[in-house]
Amino acid sequence: MRPAHIIRILPLCAVLLFPGCSGNSPEKTDAGSGNTAVEQPTSKLIEPCDLITAKDAETMLGETVKPAEKTDNQVVGQKLCLYNPVDTESTEFLQVTLTQDAFMQPGGISSASIYKSLKDNFEGMRTDIEGVGDEAFISTGGIYIMSNGYYIQIGAGNTSNETVRNKLIEAGKMAVAKLNTWK
Repeated sequence: MRPAHIIRILPLCAVLLFPGCSGNSPEKTDAGSGNTAVEQPTSKLIEPCDLITAKDAETMLGETVKPAEKTDNQVVGQKLCLYNPVDTESTEFLQVTLTQDAFMQPGGISSASIYKSLKDNFEGMRTDIEGVGDEAFISTGGIYIMSNGYYIQIGAGNTSNETVRNKLIEAGKMAVAKLNTWK
């Protein structure tokens, strides 16, 4: 199985493992997470492929990519954009996942709460990153970013590899900069 296929399902699996994500928990609408200051109004939907375009992905990967594969999961407010290389022998890929309150079903857990849960679950296994969004960290699966009420996750391969880590930080900064132009 290609690493891209494993990475594609990692964010969804991680989010679905947390209790209260099903929409049946009354405390989910409670702002008790302390993140209400970073949550945005629910009026504007942003596509992850707008944060990192195919041209951006080609520049970062150093090779031509196929048209983006896009998937949506409204239960968790998640939109995914995956860039795979044209060269089928290549192991490079770039995946951008954007979780946003504007795309969630009414009463869903907030993007900030999802991010906080992931951050807490990666305690001891993450590297906190300064200068990318409101806060960010790198762990298994890629870089996880909270910025202006939006949760962004970007995957590009083995996070133990320094080149991949640098690519993730570069991609994270680019995604946050473009997000800031949309709000």
